[in-house]
Amino acid sequence: MAELNYEDFKRRVNIQDLLVDAGYRLNRRDGLRYPSYVKVGSDGRRVRGDKFIVTGNGLCCFRPPEQKNYNVISFIKEHPHFFSEYTLGMNTDRLVNLVCNRLLNEPINRQYSAVEKKERSEKIFDLQAYKLLDFSTDDWDSQKAFYPYFKSRGISLDTQRAFSNHFFIAMKEMSHGKRYTNLSFPLQKPIDPATIVGLEERGRSSGDGKAIYKGMAAGSNAKEGMWIACPSGKALDKAKDVYWFESAYDAMAFYQIKKCELNYDRNRNPEGKLSQLDNSVFVSTGGNPSIHQFKGMIAKTSGANHHLCFDRDRAGQLFAINFALTKAGKTFNTHLTPKGKLIVVDTTDNYQRHELNPELFEFDRLLKILGVDTGAQRNEMAEYMESLRNEEDIFSGEEYLLPPDLLKAYGKYESACEEYHSAKYSGLVCQEDLEDIGDELKTSYEAYKAAMKNAVSQYESVGRIIYQPCDKEYKDWNDQLLCKRIIEEDNNEDEERTYHFHR
Repeated sequence: MAELNYEDFKRRVNIQDLLVDAGYRLNRRDGLRYPSYVKVGSDGRRVRGDKFIVTGNGLCCFRPPEQKNYNVISFIKEHPHFFSEYTLGMNTDRLVNLVCNRLLNEPINRQYSAVEKKERSEKIFDLQAYKLLDFSTDDWDSQKAFYPYFKSRGISLDTQRAFSNHFFIAMKEMSHGKRYTNLSFPLQKPIDPATIVGLEERGRSSGDGKAIYKGMAAGSNAKEGMWIACPSGKALDKAKDVYWFESAYDAMAFYQIKKCELNYDRNRNPEGKLSQLDNSVFVSTGGNPSIHQFKGMIAKTSGANHHLCFDRDRAGQLFAINFALTKAGKTFNTHLTPKGKLIVVDTTDNYQRHELNPELFEFDRLLKILGVDTGAQRNEMAEYMESLRNEEDIFSGEEYLLPPDLLKAYGKYESACEEYHSAKYSGLVCQEDLEDIGDELKTSYEAYKAAMKNAVSQYESVGRIIYQPCDKEYKDWNDQLLCKRIIEEDNNEDEERTYHFHR
């Protein structure tokens, strides 16, 4: 029997059956003319904002308020974590083949499939096939061409200038004569940042601000490549902070919101030392991150802090967990059940299966359950390090914020110091005894200094993982920049995620 192809899947797999398999339930309140499917949480109530509506022809679905239509193929590729066959880093063509054949009760050749043939025959990305228009910070005419792409996103001209070396407009003439023009964010592998291996593409927005097109250029290596931007222009291996996003737009929005906070405070740092932004790198995975993207960046920035700024939804939470497990060197696979449970299977040393409830997503607590070392000593030092009055002086912080062991060492030094000064100025202690007390002071100080240097060295040398999504009222950082809050409608109304703007 010939193996089934994409056209077979689109013709024979019912989009409603696929939604049910992905864990969604028919919402009868909306009627059957345009069926809608919703996610139900472990408490038996609908998950707000998680809803798909089947289109009039019954072949596709979309998630309001976005108007992007998904057929059975694109739905699986865009939401691989909905399906039990998915493992981190898995090729999505292979996933489509497995899911659709299962739903059709068709046997599958697991060694070689039609979709894998398609994958092997795909073209290699060729930047020479595109005509590029750069954003020039000194040429207003060149900047005007980018206006339609950034205006609806709220990205300011200053932010565009900060990232001007990391995007361009790419135009491609097709064989049938039609020209495609998109805002393009180049993809690079961390091991070879000088080579562009693909493009994360965005089309112009429509009048209501919705994206007309988003995707990857043909032949893009989105498995290993990612958008990598350092506004200061420093080398990737010099990074002290790496910020992870699902899109370049979100990264630029985060920068625009946080740049004042990340820049140094001149009152505390009058010499004008480097700000956090000078050593920061912004990364976009262009959608669902792969384990190869994680491993490539971790290997190149092993000593950096990694800030996980993925979307504030189930998928974004799953990506954050996957990153932490990858960085910890775990061998694992994860997926979400139809009831919203997060399943983590850890086979690093022996088989361990964890079933987690992400309703109240507490990142550090979940990592402890999974046995991931979050660096307790470094985290204990965080508050003290943030209190430094002079960033060049590790002893200029608030001592009461020190971890217990260091606070104890400081207490011994402080007591010895008080005793020495009391003895010295009392006039009642002979010189020999005063020298002995001085020696005790010196010993306690050296012990405290050595312990502090060791703790600070550990804090700075091994990067932390920091879960840093947008504020809870928003879905992602670009929504937060635009003040597109998630509105919880009255319980008597249809529970659906909607947005409004604050000007």
